Amino acid sequence: MQSSPYHCKNGPFETVDEILLVKGASEDLLYGEDTNLNGILDPQENDGDASEPPDNADGRLDRGFYDYVTVYSTEANVDSAGNTRINVGDATARSDLQTLLQETFKEDRALEIMGRLSGSATYTSILQFYYQSGLTYKEFSQIADKLTTSSETTLPGLVNVNTACKEVLMCLPGLEEKDVDDLIAYRTTHTSTSGEEPNSVAWVTEVLDQTKAVGIGRYITVHSNQYSADIIALSGNGRAYKRYKAVLDTQKTTPRVVYWREITNFGWPLDSEIVETLRKGQPLTEMVRNTSRR
Repeated sequence: MQSSPYHCKNGPFETVDEILLVKGASEDLLYGEDTNLNGILDPQENDGDASEPPDNADGRLDRGFYDYVTVYSTEANVDSAGNTRINVGDATARSDLQTLLQETFKEDRALEIMGRLSGSATYTSILQFYYQSGLTYKEFSQIADKLTTSSETTLPGLVNVNTACKEVLMCLPGLEEKDVDDLIAYRTTHTSTSGEEPNSVAWVTEVLDQTKAVGIGRYITVHSNQYSADIIALSGNGRAYKRYKAVLDTQKTTPRVVYWREITNFGWPLDSEIVETLRKGQPLTEMVRNTSRR
């Protein structure tokens, strides 16, 4: 029992910070040395016991897991055009699937693919469907965004395999460090070559073997719909500031604020020279230009 007991919520987390109410959780685990949540090693985070927070003064920022988790990740189960996806595991949707195949490929090819599918088959993800359908990679890439294996209208907690950092990708089941490095290398090369990110999860089958690709299939997406912002409002003379954390949901035409919190108490998150420049009455133009070059 906790030293100060409270009733258990028995419900989903509403904010990441709510983790601190879980027995055994701590700010050290959640925030690490990055107590002002700016992702930068500040002087007070690299001076041992000289000042808060406690740190090991090793010249490296040891971050907690705050930046790697979220409670706001949801995705509408629709394709990029906003149309409801076809559930390949739903027997009643077979005619819709066949129509899609016929419209996308030749009729003979559509019938060939449909002939490989069992009417009672269930799939954990569209990647498993891909391997069992006999589709080529090029064919699958054309229709992957229009397919699903869920009848739910929204899909929670998916990892954007196009943008997720290494630490998050390492949490996907069955992946080893080399697999993650290969995924990151492939998507980086593809994006730099084509100028845009892959538009479906099909590309992971070019990197991972079948077992590993199917193993992560139900957990990944190539879309992001929620974005966080760290907002700073600073007075003209640099004497006062406010800081806010916001999370925006962009699934609708008009973005919606789903989280808003003042976090001024976490401290100043930018270069201290910005404040000093303003206090001296000097313009920020040159200061910002120099900072952006670092």
